Amino acid sequence: MSYKVLLVGNGAREHAIAKKIVENDGKLYSYMERENPGIADISKKFVLGDLSDFSKLDVFKKVDYAIIGPENPLANGISNYLEDKLNVPTCGPRKEVARIESSKIFTRCLMDAYDIPGNIPYTICSSIDDLANAIKEFGMEIAIKPDGLTGGKGVRVFGDHFTTFREAKDYARELLTKNNEFLVEEKKVGKEFSMQIFADGNSIVPMPLVRDYKRAYENEEGPNTGSMGSYSLSKHTLPYLTNSDKEYALDILRKTMFALEKQTGTKYRGILYGQFMKTDDSIYLIEFNVRFGDPEALNVLKLLDTDFNKLSMQITDGNLKTAEFSKLATVCTYLVPNGYPESPASAEEIQIEESEDIDLYFASVYRLKKSIRTTKSRSIALVGTGDELEDAREKIAENISKIKGNLFYRKDIGSLL
Repeated sequence: MSYKVLLVGNGAREHAIAKKIVENDGKLYSYMERENPGIADISKKFVLGDLSDFSKLDVFKKVDYAIIGPENPLANGISNYLEDKLNVPTCGPRKEVARIESSKIFTRCLMDAYDIPGNIPYTICSSIDDLANAIKEFGMEIAIKPDGLTGGKGVRVFGDHFTTFREAKDYARELLTKNNEFLVEEKKVGKEFSMQIFADGNSIVPMPLVRDYKRAYENEEGPNTGSMGSYSLSKHTLPYLTNSDKEYALDILRKTMFALEKQTGTKYRGILYGQFMKTDDSIYLIEFNVRFGDPEALNVLKLLDTDFNKLSMQITDGNLKTAEFSKLATVCTYLVPNGYPESPASAEEIQIEESEDIDLYFASVYRLKKSIRTTKSRSIALVGTGDELEDAREKIAENISKIKGNLFYRKDIGSLL
């Protein structure tokens, strides 16, 4: 069967989803805030508009299912609109359970209420006095987190983003002007990993584990970004994790899915992504995301052998079975505008020489006549695959010079394990 599929979103993550939909004989229909050339070129129809303006989705009411890429429309209730008003099955959680990403306070309280392991000691703060009391409890080794969605750029960590109580207070005051509360957590130090699962409200299916690199410059230096790249291994694990580590993290995701239903009365259906940290003493949940990671989606979707459209329909039906992934390693490397993330160049032309050895995904670019131009965010992601990690890294190294423009990238993606 050839499914008609609505895809919402316009980044590299959505380009990867779009390719998978079409690869599995789906007919692609897209709703984007800005035209992604890669998605537009393989869509039967696409509409541009504000992703919070759900009324424009009415033209897609005859699709077989929808899948939502970014977190903001999920937090705003796009799945509720599609399912309740248009009767379109949606692979993406409803607003009630999407709070697991849109409110960090909700997440920590949920984990406490349902005895979900991996919670980090925290304090909910609504004043500077609360911040001072949290520092008395935890010391200055803390992370300060706003309660809403911030595009991955709102968390401030002691040692990386502030070093004094005055700097911590200044950021707390900034947060209090936008919201009544913020979160202070005990700072944890260790190695992070991304675990993504398919979830239908009844059962879960894990995807290969991925490690991403947030820092802008090599050797994990420089400011945080949306991510400069990621890797996965042919064994679908990571070198610093044991089987018991993986099962522990998977159990956190499973228990969270069921806790959300108990708390809200709504089943969690879609992708659930946990960002975890392994420390010397345990595994901790850093945050949940209610959609594919970016870039993690590019790694795992490249490996997915199961028909993506059938899998998505199983999720919406509450009839999830299994998913098979190729036993290959992947490396994803982002090319970004010079100056990114603090003062990126924009409107610069990118020249692309195509290669059959590599997969290319458009991120935040636009098309001017026949040329591809940069914005102030990440531009292009390249994904290489191979039997081993080094094979995948070599493919990136051999092909990345075919992308020309005012861009830079990290050469060490996949070398710092």
